[in-house]
This record gives sequence, structure tokens and C-alpha cells, in this order.
Amino acid sequence: MEILIPNVEDQEAINKLAVQVHDCHVGWRNDLFNRCEEIISKEDLAEMIENKNIFVVKLDEEIVAYASIIIKVREHKGFRYRKQLDIDAICVDENHRRKGIGKALVNYIKEYALENDCTDIALNVFPQNEDAIGLYEKAGMKVKSIAYSMQIK
Repeated sequence: MEILIPNVEDQEAINKLAVQVHDCHVGWRNDLFNRCEEIISKEDLAEMIENKNIFVVKLDEEIVAYASIIIKVREHKGFRYRKQLDIDAICVDENHRRKGIGKALVNYIKEYALENDCTDIALNVFPQNEDAIGLYEKAGMKVKSIAYSMQIK
């Protein structure tokens, strides 16, 4: 297993994974999400690569997982300084789940955050995504807040 920053030529494989995640989101919240075939375009991927905001997991030269991240500095006089690594998305191909790939990717992200002097890691997850919640809790993450929403139109 190898974790690395991808190339633009990997867009099709990465987008295929992104569509798997997106389809779950559509199933859980079709009031917010529309089905679509391109979640990560070549242009999006090129920018993510340039900013080091994406990692892929290769298994025998096949991309089987990816994670997209953003590092944000949070400074405000009323809050303690935070350099937070936000995990935007993690996806392990449905044919490669429960093999330790997600755990390896989360551990890689933790190390990356430490190397970049981040103070914490944050992410959002739908409550229906029980497998992901289990992964995050096993990695040591804790619930920090609960978000509410109400569709009114």
C-alpha cells in the first residue's frame, strides 16, 4: 500500500471514488445533493494537487482510496489559536473496504497534520455513515458539536 499525492492523469479513478461517496450523500440527503457523474474535474484535481490538498492510496498500482483536505488557520481574539486540518472527504472503494485502508489513510493524515504544525483535525460526517463514524472513533476522534438543519422550501 502506498499513500501519495496523485497526478492529474489519475482524475478518472479519483472521480469514480468521489461519485461513490456522493451517491451516498444523495441517498441520505436528496434535498441537498443531486446525482452527477463528475465530482472532481481535471481542473479541480490540478488545483488540489498544487495545494497538496489530496492524497490517494494505491494498491498494486490501482487507486483504491483518496482523501481531500484543507488546512485553515483560525485566529480570533476570543478563541485560542488553531491550525486545523479539515478532512473534506475520505473514500475507500466499496470493493476494498474493511481491509485497513481507511485506518492507514487516517493515520497518514494525522502524521501530515503533525508535520504541518496543525493543532487539530476536524471533519463532518452524516449520522447514517456508521462505518465512517466507527473508523473516526477508533482513530481517536470525538464529537465536538451537533449540527441541525430544517428544510423550509
